[in-house]
Amino acid sequence: MKKKSGLEYIGKFGTYMIVLFLLIAGCLVSDKFLSLTNLVNILDAVSYLGILASGMALVTYCGQSVDLSTPSTIAVASFVSILTLKFGMFPMLFCTLASGVLIGALNGLVIGKFRINTVVWTLAMSFVFAGLIRVVFGSANIYPKEGNVELFEQISRYRVFGFIPLGVIVMVLLMAVLHIFISRSRIGRQFKLVGCSEEVAKYSGINVLKIIVLSFVGSGIAAAVTGLFIASLSISACYNYGTGYEFRAITAVVLSGMVLDGGRGSIAGVFGGVLAIGLLNNIMTLLGLNSFLQNVVTGIVFIVIVWFTNYTTKKLEALNG
Repeated sequence: MKKKSGLEYIGKFGTYMIVLFLLIAGCLVSDKFLSLTNLVNILDAVSYLGILASGMALVTYCGQSVDLSTPSTIAVASFVSILTLKFGMFPMLFCTLASGVLIGALNGLVIGKFRINTVVWTLAMSFVFAGLIRVVFGSANIYPKEGNVELFEQISRYRVFGFIPLGVIVMVLLMAVLHIFISRSRIGRQFKLVGCSEEVAKYSGINVLKIIVLSFVGSGIAAAVTGLFIASLSISACYNYGTGYEFRAITAVVLSGMVLDGGRGSIAGVFGGVLAIGLLNNIMTLLGLNSFLQNVVTGIVFIVIVWFTNYTTKKLEALNG
């Protein structure tokens, strides 16, 4: 029983143990590591990742593994935002979010209705949308020719109270809302049940297709918001704006303690996973490691976490009989 309790404790709080370790390590690397400026910079650096990972977590939580279409959803959203800016800010925001809803709904309907492998379908959709963007717009960036470009630019540059980036505020609010949704609402409990066992969920009267569609719509919206921020930051759209984000988002989700089979984990844990990635990247930057070495380290961390998650899951299953 003690061994079981220990494994459950690690599974629940392991992410924040890693965060604590990284905070201590960061203090040893630099005496300015815990300065307000550096901590805000860390959160700013992972704010877009946090937004994307929170949506990705919905897909993972309800047992659908991961959404690999997010890079192309980010790219599509960036093009939609740039192309619709001429109609005004509110129409642009509506169209950008709608693009995420439509892509997410399409993914959810096909996967939920026809039981197609999630990884295969979403990866295929990513290639399809990336290809369509390049056919229509080519590989060059496009820039807004009309509309309030200055206001659009402020989406990524505005700082609340003069020092907190808007992206950080959006990330924290989104995660807070999703945490309450997952842990307190009736539909959130249905997400968990579908993630644990679709068959049991069906026998319980839950509309499994609806839950799967909602999870992918949530992922699509999060990816669209990420694309909006990236487009605002660069004041342009490009087919490759989402490249690499999906792997980092999956790393954050797995680091949080969520299992790819679903039914376990929390959005609070995802925040811890995102924060751990931010702290790790910041420490590596302070140590002078280039981006290629940082990617190598991140990949190794992902492999170790996946192995450890599988190990603890199997141990808990064995102890539960």
